[in-house]
Amino acid sequence: MTRTMNLKTLTGAALGAVLTVATPLAAQERLNFAYGYPNTSAIGVAVDEYAEAVAEKTGGNVKLKGFPMSLLSLPETSPGVRDGLADAGFVLTPYYAAEYSTNLFLHEMNLLINLADNPNGKEPLAFTGAMLEYTFNDCPECMAEFEAQNQVYTAGGVTPLYNLLCKDVKVTSVEDLKGKRLRAGGAGFVRFAEEFGAQGVRLPVNEVYEALDQGILDCAMLSAPELTNYNLHEVVTDITLGVPGGAFAGVASANINADRWKAMSTEDRKALLWGGSHITAGVTWGFYSDDANAIKHAEENGINIYQPEPELTAAVKEFVNKDLATVSALFKDSYGVARAEEIAADFPPLLEKWYGLVADVETKEQLQQLYWDQVISKIDAETYGQ
Repeated sequence: MTRTMNLKTLTGAALGAVLTVATPLAAQERLNFAYGYPNTSAIGVAVDEYAEAVAEKTGGNVKLKGFPMSLLSLPETSPGVRDGLADAGFVLTPYYAAEYSTNLFLHEMNLLINLADNPNGKEPLAFTGAMLEYTFNDCPECMAEFEAQNQVYTAGGVTPLYNLLCKDVKVTSVEDLKGKRLRAGGAGFVRFAEEFGAQGVRLPVNEVYEALDQGILDCAMLSAPELTNYNLHEVVTDITLGVPGGAFAGVASANINADRWKAMSTEDRKALLWGGSHITAGVTWGFYSDDANAIKHAEENGINIYQPEPELTAAVKEFVNKDLATVSALFKDSYGVARAEEIAADFPPLLEKWYGLVADVETKEQLQQLYWDQVISKIDAETYGQ
């Protein structure tokens, strides 16, 4: 009798110990995060900071593991997150014009930063904030597009100004652009190329090195940090600053698989939104701070750096004004963005507001707090994405 009771007692104690250990493990969330950039890039660093912020906020309950340039390529990321091949991912909406037409239209407004009255280099920081605020609060169509792809939007990001990164080609005048083959990261950049008699070639950024090296491209319209992110400094010989200008803003930097999101607790979803403010600031500030360093590194490695001639600068601004006046009709007719004219009217004042908000920002931490306080903290994690 005593032996039986002892066995029962021991069995119960052992079971209790197993349950004590197993219960927290069963509650843990482990998410795979796919991004098609090197782990040493500004995006790779931002992903690591994102994972740290989420883990800290949840006391280690939610852990994210980044998969740089492995689990899914850039073009594969959106469908991969949709289908659950990754729990989360760095999605570039311009790669999927049909699926994200309204998000793409917001991205196409990026050329507005070429028209800033008092440019100080922080225009991309402001554009990120305006994109976040408009997407979360004022763009139900954007949310519907993410929902249709079984994804939940939690973060954004914007590159610095775009330049011409060229191989064996000097471009400083309007005439120099004619006939050139230019890598374009979106429809707006294709229109820019065509306006100046060049050819816009749609290529993912990870294919630019080979295309420049083999002469398929004359130049790539990209921000300077990509020189080091993708080792383009090995093939680029000439850079023209501020042409075409604008930035790449079609960034959903931490989209979560909707099924995964809905299965998580409200507190864990709050933590992912908190992490969203970190990756948004990390990507944007990382690119911003890397920009000058990349140009300096290029100069030190013998790459020629050019400023555009005044005629070309004026022509770029003229193109921007004309393009912004016609892009609404284009997206309404070609992509079915019914509210294109309304969005085009509403977005510029919001961007102006953000120019003021970022004016005194001097650190990544300040930028993260700004994005959190102004936008992401106001999202109701209990109902959002449900």
